[in-house]
Amino acid sequence: MAKDLRVGIVGSGVVGQATGRGFLAHGFPVTFIDTNLNTVQRLRHEGLSAYTPSERADQAPEFDVTILTVPTPTQNGEINLQYLEAAAVDLGRRFKHAAHYHVVVVRSTVVPGTTEKVVISTLEQYSGKKAGRDFGVCMNPEYLREKKSTEDFAHPWIVVIGQYDQRSGDTVAALYRDFQCPVYRLSLQEAETQKYVHNLFNAVKITFFNEFRQICEKARVSADAIFPLVAQSAEGMFNPEYGIRNFGPFDGMCLPKDTQAFLSWARAHGWDMPLLAQAIAVNNELVARQSRPAPAVRQAARDMVVAPSAAAF
Repeated sequence: MAKDLRVGIVGSGVVGQATGRGFLAHGFPVTFIDTNLNTVQRLRHEGLSAYTPSERADQAPEFDVTILTVPTPTQNGEINLQYLEAAAVDLGRRFKHAAHYHVVVVRSTVVPGTTEKVVISTLEQYSGKKAGRDFGVCMNPEYLREKKSTEDFAHPWIVVIGQYDQRSGDTVAALYRDFQCPVYRLSLQEAETQKYVHNLFNAVKITFFNEFRQICEKARVSADAIFPLVAQSAEGMFNPEYGIRNFGPFDGMCLPKDTQAFLSWARAHGWDMPLLAQAIAVNNELVARQSRPAPAVRQAARDMVVAPSAAAF
């Protein structure tokens, strides 16, 4: 039965603790594992099961599902996977002694391909076992806000499970059986990519409004009066499906002409809008790549483009 699944949390920071406590609340036995002895002692003080890897060196995992929630920091502009690799090495060594099927879940945010190229290959190398036969693998991205991580885990808006195979996905889906939200099943790489698209959309949206806030301040109009109305009027705000389908570059009567007109107006005042300029440039590149003849409106939009200033890029 699903409630019989035993869960191990490797990496007991914000995400690890929210995840572990959340599954505990749903009746699953959970054990926390962390290299920080102070963290482990605090969890034990609360009456929770916790230990450091060195306390049970090379002991076979007593769990059915091990969830990796270790840090994956960005250093010098690139993801650092040393903590994830170390966790996979340790777990692979323990797998040598495991007699039962086990599912490893990557919950840390990782660039596409990491679960297969780093985690699976490392587990197979150090365990001598085979993914899909001896153990399962999933990627289960988290969408937890730091200050509301426990609440967000308890009430998720969606759950995404990237699965190596059907059996792996079924096992992880059983953990979420009682959660009141949609559960979506993807491939491993689709789940990894989805988490980045999720985060980067938020980053670009914030940057978009920050860029326009600066323009509003320079133009002496109130962004705080305008932006809430945009949230109500713009289809891209209230319609979740807007812009996500494969309809190609934006076109029509409004978007090509208005993006260029506003950018030209801002530049005429000496104000840079690099995000808007780049949006126009990317869209024009997509138009140029289309193999079919461009509709007249797209051709007109291309003809309207003003040579960008060097400062805009």
